Amino acid sequence: MRCLISLALGLLAVEVALALEPVFTAAQSMCPKASSEKEMSCTQNCRSNQDCEGNAVCCPSSCGLTCKTPINLDAPKAGRCPWVSPQIIPSESCSEQNECSTDSDCEGNEKCCTSRCAMKCVVPQAVILQ
Repeated sequence: MRCLISLALGLLAVEVALALEPVFTAAQSMCPKASSEKEMSCTQNCRSNQDCEGNAVCCPSSCGLTCKTPINLDAPKAGRCPWVSPQIIPSESCSEQNECSTDSDCEGNEKCCTSRCAMKCVVPQAVILQ
């Protein structure tokens, strides 16, 4: 009998913990990175995805929530990264810092590419098909 009561209390505790955990939708993970430079007005124009038109999603911005076009995190962008001459023996420590980790971190058609010793957003080279 004690075993059944312990089991019931354990299941109840798990159910309560799951109910309190925040729910993240796939749309929230598809918001573009917030950028303060490109956002002029500080107005909150949405509270949830239902406030946005079409396939736009309600995303955090530099000063509130705004409707934005979602990004596909899995899809690489067109083109290829420019060739960077490898440095076999680095002459000095790298002073550059990564500004991206995937193409989706970059604005517009820019790709996330290796630039000397860090990852940078760069304009890709066109791929010529023969």
